[in-house]
Amino acid sequence: MELKKSNVNAQKNKKYTLMAWVMALLVLAVTIPLNLLAEQMDVNWDLTPNKLYTLTDATTNLLDSLDKPVDIYLLEPLEKIADEPETSALYRALLQYDSYENINLITFDPETEPQKLTELNPDGTFNLTEGDFLVKCGDMVKRIPGKMIYQYEYNDAGEVTAAYFRGENYITGAIKTVSEGTMPGVYFLTGHGELGKEGYSRLCTNLANYNYTSADLNLMTADAVPEDCAIVLIAAPTTDITAAEKEKLQAFLDKGGNISFLMSPNPEKVKYKNIEDLMLEYCLAMRYDRVYETDSSQHISNDPYTFMVNLVSPADEDQPDMTSGLQNSALVPYMRNCRSLYSVFGANYSELTLGTLMVSNNTAVGEIYGGTDEDPEETKGQEMILAEYAMDPTRNDSKIVVFGDASFISDEYVSSEYLTVPTFLFLSTITWMYNSDIDMSIADKEKTYDYMLLNSEAEANSILYVFGAAPLVIAAIGIVVWARRRNS
Repeated sequence: MELKKSNVNAQKNKKYTLMAWVMALLVLAVTIPLNLLAEQMDVNWDLTPNKLYTLTDATTNLLDSLDKPVDIYLLEPLEKIADEPETSALYRALLQYDSYENINLITFDPETEPQKLTELNPDGTFNLTEGDFLVKCGDMVKRIPGKMIYQYEYNDAGEVTAAYFRGENYITGAIKTVSEGTMPGVYFLTGHGELGKEGYSRLCTNLANYNYTSADLNLMTADAVPEDCAIVLIAAPTTDITAAEKEKLQAFLDKGGNISFLMSPNPEKVKYKNIEDLMLEYCLAMRYDRVYETDSSQHISNDPYTFMVNLVSPADEDQPDMTSGLQNSALVPYMRNCRSLYSVFGANYSELTLGTLMVSNNTAVGEIYGGTDEDPEETKGQEMILAEYAMDPTRNDSKIVVFGDASFISDEYVSSEYLTVPTFLFLSTITWMYNSDIDMSIADKEKTYDYMLLNSEAEANSILYVFGAAPLVIAAIGIVVWARRRNS
């Protein structure tokens, strides 16, 4: 009887063992092919809490509705960013963009394939470096500097403490811009002795790199400021604008337009009444003078009219910051042949956002220069404003910027090392007045990790036991049970 019972138990054990092996083999038979298939098809699952490797709905909705072919050029081999953990988010995003019918991703190394770079940028309009993007649809082209794709945070030792992927917002915004066929325009007002666009060709190249178009504008013949105009530049006029032109510019401002006044000193007895009226609507004003420096250590040799200046930080956190990045550079800012400016307390002063961008030292003097005042006085013994700005929220956030000179951005002087800082400051005001990058409201994505906060070594040891020792104990118990059943 005991022998019969033992044989029955042995048969049961063999049956259970066989079933265990069959189940294990079935798991392997399913798991291995699934993994191989997933690898072959490049299937990935994004398990990050912020979906770092997945395009947002804003992007996929745009790509689904895209009815024009768009080329995305990356000036870097795709294999290079694929192999770098730091750029894995960009790599995955580009593969997803490229999976859509109307998106064509083209990557190449500009060092080994310079002919492709020449074909892409034949007239050298864009200042391109490795890692940059060009997004193209028909004749519309938008540049994305590679340095904008990621934003980094550093500690005091200069080590990276956090990295944020910003590329999706910029790339999707560029696709939207070029596919819709509109780029913001910067128009140079002409008809009053200005140089026009031709006198600022280097600036126009910079504007193209910032994704703006440029053209001349004569409001004495045009009915209105063009619809694609984001900013009107009034650069060094030698005569005033007409009342009719002023009305057209006022209508442009009422719709949220922007004007940059670059009012170089004029020795002639000219009154800029209509231009000053536009400035006064924003509580800004200018003097009829020319600034020179009395301290020889503050100007270049034998030229007191090219002098050192100071950039001004925002007065509070609500003001736009257009200067801090330049203040941290090693370059010393200068200005040349500049008039001084000031602000006035108008009826709408409290409604405006006003600020100063650049001032002279208090050793500078504003000598009388041109104008029609009968008894003018020079300005001295104080810092003088050389660049200022204002925004009016009651006029659709229209903005104006005033510089006391235009020559620093002209082809004649823009390459001068003394004038590098004010040139970049001017470009910062352009971006402030109208940012050419369409914001798709796609949040920056940080590479995050799940972590556990442990308060003591004892707590850490207990966690290690749970995740380390406990499975071993369970396995040991299982072995003991199996052995007893086997020998029973």
